Amino acid sequence: MLKSRVKATYAHLWTSPAAARRRARRWTAFAGALVLSPFAALAVAAVGVLPAGVAIALALTAGPAGLLLLTALNKEKSPPRRSGTLLIARTLTGERTVDLSRIERVRLMTYFSRSGVSERVLLVRDASGTSLGLTCPASRRALRRALERPPGRGPQPRVSRAALVHLGMLPAPGRLAVHTVTVWLATVLGLCGYLCAVLAIAV
Repeated sequence: MLKSRVKATYAHLWTSPAAARRRARRWTAFAGALVLSPFAALAVAAVGVLPAGVAIALALTAGPAGLLLLTALNKEKSPPRRSGTLLIARTLTGERTVDLSRIERVRLMTYFSRSGVSERVLLVRDASGTSLGLTCPASRRALRRALERPPGRGPQPRVSRAALVHLGMLPAPGRLAVHTVTVWLATVLGLCGYLCAVLAIAV
């Protein structure tokens, strides 16, 4: 009853989970198409329609753009609004609403800029399937309070150790350093492997 009243009060802000998931899938498909565009160009080049150099150009432009888009799809773009256990925030794909009383999973995502500076995003997924990347301090505090509440009868959320350390709920500072180095190595090796695969096929 209370949840229904809250939804009615914030009806102008409420975004249904199904609508949020549809928008996220469309944008994810678009980003994936950018990443795969060099290989599509290579397939067209194989029949002589395009030069192989087009695929290399796409690997240097469209590929990184698609990867960058994938990292930005779930991130909140402005401080969220709270309504009870509901967290409402704008993302690149529109507004999303996650229910902090029905958290299903929390992971720590680390991304790197061109300068090598890392950005940490707490990716929260609730029972409806809606995901939201939390970046601002207010969001992190709300998430921590939700995780510190006494467990209910439903399944407990799966929270990665790196996320717990980032939230200050697990005293293991070295864990974040290991997480950062691992993600950095995976990012560098993944990008190198991507470019090498395109070049190996194109040449």
